[in-house]
Amino acid sequence: MEVDALSVRTMNFSQHWRTPGIVEVRYEVTLPGAYAVALLEQDWADLVEDYQRFPAPDDPLDQALRALDWPEPARALADPVAAPLVLDSFTHELLLRWFDDGVPSGSGFVLNTVDAFSMAGADVYLAGRARPHVPDVPYAYQDV
Repeated sequence: MEVDALSVRTMNFSQHWRTPGIVEVRYEVTLPGAYAVALLEQDWADLVEDYQRFPAPDDPLDQALRALDWPEPARALADPVAAPLVLDSFTHELLLRWFDDGVPSGSGFVLNTVDAFSMAGADVYLAGRARPHVPDVPYAYQDV
């Protein structure tokens, strides 16, 4: 499917659709690992600083990053313990920045959940549920 036929739900991501009759479909995407690393690097220093200043010993991500002596994003994503925890924290942001929000310009799909994530070699594999987008069909986005 073409990239411009996909978008990501920004508000209420992972919640049910309020428009009656929507039938969700499963999606799978693989994003370049270099993209994930570059995106994580933008806020990584702040994340690490927060964990160092305000330790969260019960937080598995804190534990994993601390055990790796505060790795850079590439090393965290290469680690079998840290990678799923990092992905769990950043999957929506990865999708949102890759596909953008809003709706596709034509027919397509709006991604709404991430139910599975993993590293596929050096790349990031994500899967979840999406709704079809049909131009000129009204969709309810908030409770009224």
